[in-house]
Amino acid sequence: MTGEYKLTGLWLLLLLLTIAMAQLTEPYRITFGLVIIVLLGSVIKASVLVDYFMGLKQAPLMWRGLLLAYVPVLAVCISLTYAF
Repeated sequence: MTGEYKLTGLWLLLLLLTIAMAQLTEPYRITFGLVIIVLLGSVIKASVLVDYFMGLKQAPLMWRGLLLAYVPVLAVCISLTYAF
């Protein structure tokens, strides 16, 4: 798979994840399990953005780690806030 096709595929993955999460949360009552599913989708989306679209896959571990850790830390904070 060439670089252009790979980026197009990743962009479609981001688009599909966004649509799926919007469809999951729209008609239902929000539950803790649904919040976890949406936040996990956000973690996947963030990792794709950081690694491929921001070009940090080969970056020093500190920079890549900081950006990859942001969404899971935020997800844990949101989950704890929602749980209590």
